[in-house]
Amino acid sequence: MEYNKFVDLSKSYLFCQLKRNELTKSEGYHPRLLPFITISREAGTGESAITNTLLDELSSKQPSGECPWTLYDKDLVKRVVQDYNLTGIQGLLPERKFSDIQTMFEELFGLHPTKREMAHNISKSIIKLADMGNVIIVGRGSFYITRHHRNGLHIRLIGSLQQRVKHMVDEYTLTLKQAEEYIKKEDCQRHDYVKKLFGVDLNDPHHYDLVINTDKLLPQEIIALISDHIELLKEKLALNYYSEELTAV
Repeated sequence: MEYNKFVDLSKSYLFCQLKRNELTKSEGYHPRLLPFITISREAGTGESAITNTLLDELSSKQPSGECPWTLYDKDLVKRVVQDYNLTGIQGLLPERKFSDIQTMFEELFGLHPTKREMAHNISKSIIKLADMGNVIIVGRGSFYITRHHRNGLHIRLIGSLQQRVKHMVDEYTLTLKQAEEYIKKEDCQRHDYVKKLFGVDLNDPHHYDLVINTDKLLPQEIIALISDHIELLKEKLALNYYSEELTAV
């Protein structure tokens, strides 16, 4: 995704969610749960292109007035914190509200002294994002952190080593050896990160709602599949919402 577009989208998302939080405090206002997606992936499965196009697809189906869909992964949010430095929104918000946004960014991919502290704060912020909904969260063990949220759709992207190497060679002009070494290193680091922090195997398919083999489906087919499941999840959440409202009455 174009960097400036991501910054603007993140600002719109956070402004909308802060307003929604204020309304939640109003007597008699009970917001619906909004869906979210977590994406775990093997290296070289083309996750970046899939998530960016998926974001556009979900946004095109979004009801008017609803908080926009946005995407959070390590690299994009880190660039917002470092490059944009949040100065563009600081002057537009009261100090307390700006502090809420800054804290969220800094906790998600901020500057903390130890990896364990950072992981703890990342987990807290991922839970906040899941609570708010309409967000695609990539990696960082988000599938496990949000496992008890009923508004989540958890995706795992996999593919054969041969096809993933080919993708990396085509996409980044690497040699076959460089691509294979990169993929094996990334897969190992991601596996170790989740295993060390949460004690689970991210390769276990039981953690996910959909395990998608990118060898078998084209990117547009994967996007359509995920989008259809989000529509089904929205229907389920709406039914639960109305049931709870009737029960309360």
